[in-house]
Amino acid sequence: MYYYHAIAILPGDRQKSLPNKTEEKMFAEVVLPFVSSGTIKAKWGTSTQTYQVIELRVYKTGVVWNKKSGTTLDDFLGSKKNVFSAFEKRAKVALGTGAFRAFVVMPIQGEKYGTQDEQRIYKEYDQRFEVIEKTLGEFDCVAIRIDKEHPLEDIVGRIKTEIKKAHFVVADLTDERPSCYFEVGYAEALGKPTIYVASKDSVAKPNTKTHVHFDIHMNVHYFTNHDELCEKLRGAINKNSSRLFEKKEESNVAIKGE
Repeated sequence: MYYYHAIAILPGDRQKSLPNKTEEKMFAEVVLPFVSSGTIKAKWGTSTQTYQVIELRVYKTGVVWNKKSGTTLDDFLGSKKNVFSAFEKRAKVALGTGAFRAFVVMPIQGEKYGTQDEQRIYKEYDQRFEVIEKTLGEFDCVAIRIDKEHPLEDIVGRIKTEIKKAHFVVADLTDERPSCYFEVGYAEALGKPTIYVASKDSVAKPNTKTHVHFDIHMNVHYFTNHDELCEKLRGAINKNSSRLFEKKEESNVAIKGE
């Protein structure tokens, strides 16, 4: 008997491991959802959530991986060959509809290995995305963003494609980045329902108030910390769930703030 182990690369240079599956379970539970929608479902503790996946790797072994042995999955797999392509060929004939998708507009600022201040900015926006991702997961909705760690070719085209595929948009307008306004404008033009959020203070310039441009400032859910972001996003989704989770596109109306 063979065992199959998946390593899913997530936005923000994160990973999820899904080890010790049979061939059919790996195909049905992991590969097929990834090929159909770019997402997987994975357990974290006792809960299950849907995640956007940048890259999926699948490995085959003749023995089961024992986590309690003290050997990491990476060490256990060693130089095993990635057999994802074989699974992918099977999956392409059975594409599904996938989970609900929300495109996340968010400033991409700071540097993971930059100065202390650059690392602080990078970490804050990365943590915000995780909060949004987790909150959307409560509604069986996957958070999608175009990460700066992706290859940069035709990044605008990929952003447009993901916005078109999304059921709705969550836009963090903190720090008033032009790229964020571009993405929001494109979503508005497509009639995508949009939830606007922003922290009361700038991330790049602490103690500086956030100033959202244009008329949308009346529709922004402002927050001071991650708990409040989660609470207000959850509230906005609950209040507008019938419209946000419609399969068909509808005319756009910004989700009003408090």
